[in-house]
Amino acid sequence: MIDDKISLEDYHKLPSMSAHNLMDAENSCAIAQYNKAHPTKPTAAMINGTLIHAAIETRSISKYYVLEPPGINKRTKAGKQELAEFHEANSDKTIITEKQWDMAAGCMDAAWSHPEAKKYLECALFERSVFTTINGVDVKARPDLDCLPPWLGGFQSLVDIKSRQKGAANVEKWLKDWWNYGTYIQAGLQMLVWEDSNMPCPEYYYLLVENAEPYQVNMVYLDEELIEISKEKTLDVIQKWKSWLGAGSPNGYGKPQKMSAKPWMRNYELTL
Repeated sequence: MIDDKISLEDYHKLPSMSAHNLMDAENSCAIAQYNKAHPTKPTAAMINGTLIHAAIETRSISKYYVLEPPGINKRTKAGKQELAEFHEANSDKTIITEKQWDMAAGCMDAAWSHPEAKKYLECALFERSVFTTINGVDVKARPDLDCLPPWLGGFQSLVDIKSRQKGAANVEKWLKDWWNYGTYIQAGLQMLVWEDSNMPCPEYYYLLVENAEPYQVNMVYLDEELIEISKEKTLDVIQKWKSWLGAGSPNGYGKPQKMSAKPWMRNYELTL
């Protein structure tokens, strides 16, 4: 099922397993279940990431955000009252600082002025939510860009926007973080959900945008091997979740596990 209208907040409330739920489950199904039932407040980095996404996708920061009035002394009673009134008058928007506004504007302009990124941004459907069942598990996916690029003959392509620190949009740095943080599950789930909905994707891109001047942009994509790895590891964790539920959702990590020396441990011994 495709839903182009559902808000991100309502999307997260639905019981289907998301990529982040499965990323938690790869480590521990019990932790994944707990985190799903007890969502934490977004961090400053997550708030800025959402801001950058919204700016790039809408090309209008003011659609969802408003600039905090400068010069308010938040330590005085009058300043607190003025700020409270401003919040009430703008309750439908998120209030951000001038620094955040400038950062979002810089990222937005950089993404849309990048020739390769612009091609995908211009033909994209943004934030489409798709729901399906894979191997008996209800799952959901919401890629940032769902594209039918005319130069690919209308083949489906998915693009995920990632905000990065200065200098971190380098492909090697991103590849290392992509692997270390289990981001392959997000890509794998999105591609599997789209395939199950008769929208196969031969290409998966990342639009990497650095959140500090000079706001460098990098378009990178998964090769065929990484696409298969992403799908296989996602199917593995879906099966793990299904088996865990079927076993009655036990607490802990399962049976006793053997600890063995790793190559890096042997290398360490050689340096002693």
